[in-house]
Amino acid sequence: MTNLFGLGNEGRHSGPPPIGAKKLPVPTSLLVDISGKVLWMDQSENYQHRSDPDRVIAALREYLD
Repeated sequence: MTNLFGLGNEGRHSGPPPIGAKKLPVPTSLLVDISGKVLWMDQSENYQHRSDPDRVIAALREYLD
């Protein structure tokens, strides 16, 4: 999923990965339809933070109601 949706850290979020390490995933919540189209995305600027549950629920209500 990291590669499919381009979610690898390239040094713009939490610094570059250590030398020789693969790209690390950026914490991201995605709402994707059956065809693979991204309907909604919430991406963290800090690898220690995740999407707020209320924000995710609001997106689900908006797109799935």
